[in-house]
Amino acid sequence: MRFSTFLLASIICLFVSCKTDTPVSYSNLKEDISADNLISAKLAHSYLNENSDQYIPIQVSKEKAFLLEHIPNAKNIWRPDYGQTDHPEYGGLIASKEKIESLLQDLGYDNEKTLLLYDLKANVDALRFAWVLNLYGFEDFKIINGGLKFWKMSELPVTKELSEPKSKSDYRLKDYFNKDIIAHFDDVINAISDTNTILIDTREDYEFLGEPFVFKDTVLSHKIGAFDRGSIPSAIHLNWSSLADLKGDHRIKAEQDLRYDLEVNGVTQDKNIILYCQSGSRTSHTFYVLRDILGYDKVKNYDGSWIEWSYRAANDNTVPIQKLCSEEQFSYLQDSLISSLDLE
Repeated sequence: MRFSTFLLASIICLFVSCKTDTPVSYSNLKEDISADNLISAKLAHSYLNENSDQYIPIQVSKEKAFLLEHIPNAKNIWRPDYGQTDHPEYGGLIASKEKIESLLQDLGYDNEKTLLLYDLKANVDALRFAWVLNLYGFEDFKIINGGLKFWKMSELPVTKELSEPKSKSDYRLKDYFNKDIIAHFDDVINAISDTNTILIDTREDYEFLGEPFVFKDTVLSHKIGAFDRGSIPSAIHLNWSSLADLKGDHRIKAEQDLRYDLEVNGVTQDKNIILYCQSGSRTSHTFYVLRDILGYDKVKNYDGSWIEWSYRAANDNTVPIQKLCSEEQFSYLQDSLISSLDLE
């Protein structure tokens, strides 16, 4: 009897152990990606067909691109519309509550309507606007997964025709500012030495490394708007586009791929996470994937990002900059790029 009891207990322990050690399986289909405010192109199209008065499609892009093609009845906004344009030292910061409120009024938004946000580049710009809206407590929007690229791949209509201007509404934002999703300079300073916080640089490789690059037939050391090259010390690199199918249909990648990319970079859900890029736009896509898609609840976007950090570093020697590309390497790469331009 004792042997039988022992054998049964051993089998149960083995079963429980095996069950516990079994890895979690995540979907490898982009169609299974979901969030409360994420919708497919076809669902967005059906909303607009069934009740066009309730939905306002918003294309976040430069006007030139909007005039070439857009979703029927869409309105156009671009970064100056939802960003601060009068900062005395540097740009890229969020607009004031009053400016966002006025923009929503100009778009004809009222409490009976919903914004359908999309753009031309995997929704990186649409999600920046969405993040700003979230800061001020505005949630009446949905993101069209894949933006205009997947809309067209789904054989849905586009047009060059401009819709009739909306009557300006009297909408008012509530008195609210979500401090839980925004990081400031002091937060980043503290994060450098905080083992419970992960700093993530979502820019391109050459930006993170501080390498020279070519822009409009000119060799630059850093992007226009910034004040130096390099990255914030202790930051890890995770290009925002690694979480989207930027070479394909522009939709957010399957959860299996998202989890893998985060795991290999050491981005775990138990840590506080602060994201930065050039001006807080590319980070907004990563923010959305982490928080809204994967359920990370301790994520913040550094609004000033590299523009503010490099400005402070240029004016205060105590602000550190990490340059993974040495001065010698930089000079060699710079000369090589200049030579290649001269040969063309």
